[in-house]
Amino acid sequence: MNISIPSGGIKAVCFCAALALLAVTGVMPAAAQAPASDQVRLNVTGVTVPTTKILAIGRWTPKATMAGVGHLLPTEVRDTVRLYLDGVIDQWFIQQDNSGVVFLLNVTDADKAHGLLEKLPLGQAGLMEFQLSPLGPISALGSLIRPPAN
Repeated sequence: MNISIPSGGIKAVCFCAALALLAVTGVMPAAAQAPASDQVRLNVTGVTVPTTKILAIGRWTPKATMAGVGHLLPTEVRDTVRLYLDGVIDQWFIQQDNSGVVFLLNVTDADKAHGLLEKLPLGQAGLMEFQLSPLGPISALGSLIRPPAN
């Protein structure tokens, strides 16, 4: 049996699930410009979770030119494919505005991720820099599987 859910339906289900998670954990969305102390924090449980991936968002530096990038691109691609084949890069994307790339890395240490990305030719030439975000499990999900209080 095939079940077909329109893409809008999937988005609605995901949105509702996220709101339910926030409601269960007692967190309600705050205004985008809220002071730091009022910002929404999904880790309201205080539980520390392990870093399981690193999100690396690469941006061209002001130093990047078409000629400089074009010259290094064959080597950059080869070295990036090696990181993928070694299991370091899990997923890779280009940003739609062509401002850089996004990698999901199978690395748990931001310093190690930084070192690996800086060794790529564009990093060595100072033509691309990365913003790194350690990722981990959503700790608030634990509140959904606790046994009910007696």
